[in-house]
Amino acid sequence: MLWSATLGHREHIHPYLPQFFADVARAIPLTGREDLIDLGSGPGEVGFGFLPFVASLAFLDAEKPMLDAAEEQARKLGRRIRTVHAKLEDAPEDIGPFNLITMGRSHWFMHTPASHARMERMLAPGGHVLICMPVQNPDRAAWHETYARVRQPWMRGPHRELMKTSVAEFFAGTGIIEVKRVVTHGQKPIDLDQVIHRALGTPSTTRAILGADADRMIAELRTALAPYFKNGPIIERHASLGIILRRGRES
Repeated sequence: MLWSATLGHREHIHPYLPQFFADVARAIPLTGREDLIDLGSGPGEVGFGFLPFVASLAFLDAEKPMLDAAEEQARKLGRRIRTVHAKLEDAPEDIGPFNLITMGRSHWFMHTPASHARMERMLAPGGHVLICMPVQNPDRAAWHETYARVRQPWMRGPHRELMKTSVAEFFAGTGIIEVKRVVTHGQKPIDLDQVIHRALGTPSTTRAILGADADRMIAELRTALAPYFKNGPIIERHASLGIILRRGRES
């Protein structure tokens, strides 16, 4: 399990700003009658953000603990969701079609011809695909650049190469094209402990992948970042990016 190892720390990774979902809903626009499926959903940070703007939610993930967390969140919200435990290319043919297909941080891991074909069959006529990505360090804060520099040598796995794939490259040959981008800006306080949780909530530096080295990474991060947090929490600026796509042959 790769992404499930981030559970317990995910609330500290770069958040999607609440206003982002309203901004995207207005840009598409959503009417409240749409059926949405979130691919590689994790515990549902993207899907639940659109809860006020769609008629139904489905979550697809290859890792059962992620879907269990999503179902627990749905119970807390008093809402019903559908969960599908599968890789995208193996998703049952009887799900869909969907008016909105969303993908968050994990979309790079679905870049295969089989997953593209399955996604296209899921997409309803006139429907949209949405890629959601937090923008890393939009104001080029010095503390964040230090964080990235110190964490980088500890990273494990294929993430860095996969993340170089652009959205245009991801959808090349599918007939799905970009039509609009939405960027929402905001800020919130963050303290040093939250930064450490962020590192442990990122798949390439979880305790599961680093083992005993995780504590060494944490010690290095605390030492390097302590000067920035010597007076307590600081303000971190955020930006959430939404890339809206649809089939190019549709009017």
